[in-house]
Amino acid sequence: MQDADPQPRPAVLVLGMHRSGTSALTRVLSLHGLALPARLVGARSDNPRGFWESAEVAALNDRILAAMGSSYGDPRPLPRGLLPPERLEGFITEAAELLGAEFPGEAPFVLKDPRICRLLGIWLPALVRFGTAPLALIPVRNPLEVARSLERREAMPKRRALLLWLSHVLAAERDSRALPRAVAHYDDLLRDWRGYLARLGAPVRPEATPATDAFLTPALRHHEATTDMLLRDAEVPAQVKRLYAELRRAPGESGLEPEPFATAAAWLEAQRDFG
Repeated sequence: MQDADPQPRPAVLVLGMHRSGTSALTRVLSLHGLALPARLVGARSDNPRGFWESAEVAALNDRILAAMGSSYGDPRPLPRGLLPPERLEGFITEAAELLGAEFPGEAPFVLKDPRICRLLGIWLPALVRFGTAPLALIPVRNPLEVARSLERREAMPKRRALLLWLSHVLAAERDSRALPRAVAHYDDLLRDWRGYLARLGAPVRPEATPATDAFLTPALRHHEATTDMLLRDAEVPAQVKRLYAELRRAPGESGLEPEPFATAAAWLEAQRDFG
């Protein structure tokens, strides 16, 4: 009798904008059973508790964005077909090989780098080639909080930060539609991480409870804004407000209404000259 085909290895993609709680979510998932990359980005003053992402994956993504004429802080949409087929195939192969180096063994793992939001056209084929069954978590944080954090960290103008938030969210939502997925709100993680994991269908390891409680302290939050503050802010584009409202409507669900995303994507495309 032949052995049954091996089941694909689960891979959780954390598809969130920079400063949206992606590091906190990734760390909590790792405490409760998901493997982290072998070579982690070191902690820094702007994130002293760690990024919990692969330094090599981030470096590869920067190279891919540069090949596309873009960069980490460029909110302009990345049209499909920017790379010739042979260059695209080369990056997919490199990404698949990197997954093998960063995630040896058979354990389910978590992959996080905010740049992946915009590069799923490369990473999803690489993950399938590597033998995984990917699923997506889309972490969401109030865009005003994200903008304030980026202004403090790197003096990024508010409008650019908001457009960058929009670009990441739109790309992650569009390109993850074929995957099992859920929206994961930063507020909910900090308020009740046990209920948060339960809603995502993730296991809770009792032995990891003390470490999780110690990690998720109020010190993680340096900026706080309410939805009402976002909606009343005249500097926030209406498309950002509407999209965030749609995401707040669907916590832990994948049934997002496509129309607000399509409208926001068309508006962002029209804003390609950001100066």
